[in-house]
Amino acid sequence: MAFPQLSSRYHSEILKEREWAAKHGGFRDRVRFDLVDRPQYAFGVLAAADIARFCGVGRITVIEFGVAEGKGLFNLCALAEEVSHVTDVRIEVVGFDTGQGLPRLEDYRDHPEIWSEGDFGGIGQELMESKLPYNARMVWGDVRDTLREAVRSLRSPVGFVANDLDLYSSTLASLSLFDAPIDKLLPVVITYFDDTLGSPTRMGSLFRNRWCGQLAAIDDFNLSHQRRKIDQIRTLKARRPLDRELWLDQMYAVHAFDHPLRQAGSRTQSMSMDAHGEHDRMAWPL
Repeated sequence: MAFPQLSSRYHSEILKEREWAAKHGGFRDRVRFDLVDRPQYAFGVLAAADIARFCGVGRITVIEFGVAEGKGLFNLCALAEEVSHVTDVRIEVVGFDTGQGLPRLEDYRDHPEIWSEGDFGGIGQELMESKLPYNARMVWGDVRDTLREAVRSLRSPVGFVANDLDLYSSTLASLSLFDAPIDKLLPVVITYFDDTLGSPTRMGSLFRNRWCGQLAAIDDFNLSHQRRKIDQIRTLKARRPLDRELWLDQMYAVHAFDHPLRQAGSRTQSMSMDAHGEHDRMAWPL
């Protein structure tokens, strides 16, 4: 989600760097300058793969909750291929959707003034299945019914989640993913919440608040968990040349404090202070 007319918001030197990246840069350069479709997905998958490499993990899962017509899922599949190429981390994509649009809204926290049951109905299960790339699979049904078994079937830890379930009730149900056994999660899971802000041009954004929708689901998850917490990525804007894009405020991280890597006395070697900003491809240039 970006405003038009970058030239009115960014210094000319930044735009010159962006132009160079568009013509000559590699994949990481294009991600850094938002020269990819859905930069929030690109950042999330790439960061997840880099975290996996740091942890010595060679394969991860990325998830989209709320697939609808599939545009985001297909984009995620394409990004997974490119990220695998530059990081050597294998990536499987899993999509979750009812196939029937939004479920029944439960109360005011689901924003009934914005959404209606059946919104975002998608293209149908059969057609979607026929279009799925080789590196993706779908889980059909309400996440309250499907998520537990889907987690058991994961073949690699989750590294990135795009959550576009819109409703408080559905989002909160999806967050039970982060109750998974620790071997199913990276110690930090990059997470994008599509409905924490809303579009600046739409009336619905004026109705969003901390006590409804995805923001309320995040708060309720945090209140009910001690060893796993969801927080915004606080330094992200400082790492991005285009630091005024709205999607930056929609990026979160799920912190699994019970992960072996985060235990005092862990056998996993921690990164030295010198390596934090210099470790080959893991470095994120300012």
